[in-house]
Formats: sequence, C-alpha cells, structure tokens
Amino acid sequence: LRSLEWKRFEDLCDEYSKTKGMRTQTTRLGADGGIDIRIYRETGDPMGVIQCKAWKKDIGVKLIRELAGVMAHEKVKNGVFITTSSFTPDATVFAAANGIILLDGKEFLNAIKTLPASDQEHLLTFATSGDYTTPTCAKCGVKMVLKTGYSEFWGCPNYPRCRETIRIRGAERK
Repeated sequence: LRSLEWKRFEDLCDEYSKTKGMRTQTTRLGADGGIDIRIYRETGDPMGVIQCKAWKKDIGVKLIRELAGVMAHEKVKNGVFITTSSFTPDATVFAAANGIILLDGKEFLNAIKTLPASDQEHLLTFATSGDYTTPTCAKCGVKMVLKTGYSEFWGCPNYPRCRETIRIRGAERK
C-alpha cells in the first residue's frame, strides 16, 4: 500500500468504494478543496465525501478539522478519511466526536480483506497494474520524471509549461 504513488492510492480508494456498491466521482486534479471522492445517493444527491492521503507521517487533527469544514460546506453528514499511514490521538478523538470515519493503512487493508476473493484480486490488479510507483503531476495528470543535479526530485515532463515538482527527502548530494 505504501508503495503506491498518491494518485494511484486515491484511485484505489475510489475503486474500493465502488466495489462496496457506492456511486462515486473523483475530483479534478489540482487543488481539490479537501475532497478527493464524492459519494452520491441513488437519487444523485450528494451523501458524503472521502479524503485520501498517501503519506508516511501521521495525519493530525488539522486535516480532520478541515474535512469537517468541507462536510459542512458540502452539506453532507458522511465523511471518510483514508491514509496509508496512521492518525494522531487528537485526530482520532476529533473524528469520533464529529462522525468522521478514519481508515489508516492497516484498517484499509483489513477492510479490503473482508471482501470476496474476486474483489480482493480485482483491487490488487487495479492497484499494481502499470507504473504505480512513479508520482503523477498534480496539475497535468502525467507521470513525472526523475531529475538529478544538485539534488534529486520529480519534475513534470511538461516543463517549462508546468513547473510542478516533488522533492525527494534526503536526496541532497554532498
């Protein structure tokens, strides 16, 4: 799960939701306003939102508060936050008090394991088909390229039209 790049993780969360029978729609690339996936009722009315973070560090209460604000703005009562990492105790307390479901990496994998074997296989194939580790440019939606020089970083292949980059921590050259 932690080897998935951010966009593949979001897409996996969406595919999992669809496998569970939900009607969903992912948000556009770029600033998403704190929503990665919208959940709809059969009538087409919005019912909930999902925020996904493929992070290594713990998710703090600030991001859970932001999700609660988005839920109020969207006028929905259902909110889910899914991450590859885990949540801080403050985030867990706030989420419980505000009816937000939290799924850390371990819980998300356990949820997938409760599905029928065919659905589990489908999600594994979905998650790992093609290049699932190279980051996607948040602005262009294309796979980034590794750039080297003084430091290593991921850069958008559409440079100079797009200047999106992702720093690789600990990659500074000596």
